[in-house]
Amino acid sequence: MSKKQKEILNAVKEETEIIESERYNSKDPIITIKPDDTQDETIIKLITAERTGAPLKYGKEFLNPVEDIAGRSFNNGVRILNSWLFKKSNDYLAEAAIKTNDQLLQQRITLFKQLSNLLDQVIAAQPDKVLKRTSKVFVDINSSIKKYDLFSKSEIQFYIKAVDSLQKIVVQLDEGDKELKTQQLLCKVSISLANKEYLAANIWLYRIYLLNKEIFDNLASDDKILSKALKNLQMHIENETGLKEHLDMPTMASAFDLNTIFIDHLTSIYDKEFLEITKKNFSFSVYRES
Repeated sequence: MSKKQKEILNAVKEETEIIESERYNSKDPIITIKPDDTQDETIIKLITAERTGAPLKYGKEFLNPVEDIAGRSFNNGVRILNSWLFKKSNDYLAEAAIKTNDQLLQQRITLFKQLSNLLDQVIAAQPDKVLKRTSKVFVDINSSIKKYDLFSKSEIQFYIKAVDSLQKIVVQLDEGDKELKTQQLLCKVSISLANKEYLAANIWLYRIYLLNKEIFDNLASDDKILSKALKNLQMHIENETGLKEHLDMPTMASAFDLNTIFIDHLTSIYDKEFLEITKKNFSFSVYRES
């Protein structure tokens, strides 16, 4: 590393510490580039602004050097939310909230944190308890959406409609809709696989089988691969949970492979792309201007 580079990076470190100290003392620091700044001073301020996310002022203009990163973090948070990885999604949303100075984006971030919490509760709850568990959350979110004053009327209606759609699904879950209960379980399988909780994933898959047992058994009577997979899955769960000991355990397909087998057969059973419709029902998209 050259002497010049060391000097610049040391100066950036010092300026960063000043910014962090001011923020700790509840100040809102701004980095100002002056017309008479040297080239080195300008470089130091640019790097410091990018690393700290502090607004950069030049003349009458203000620039947030990490606004595009905030936007990417928000989009990643939404994308991962719709893969039901709620903690990771919230981490991205929190990062976006720290980096952005865009008030509209800040309101959207706040809303999607609420939507993440709602969707998490809907998927985690037992179907016969989900309506009672989430009813107040739905009321609070609908009330909040109407208070986001930077949203256009069409954006407000877009999110109200999305929340209403999920609420209707919750009502159907409470009423015992088999297809939606299966979709909810498939969400749980996906979450368990992502967290490398393979026994949990297998248990959720077996719950899907039990919920659709008659149709699965009919299919398995003509499908040796499915028949073997279901038998091995039952033995594996009994062995792992201590329900029954099997001394000679057969080779078990991976939870990922079993998940694929189940999705293929659920697509056949319900005559629709089952994973696709599950993602459509248990997700939230971002409003886009038409």
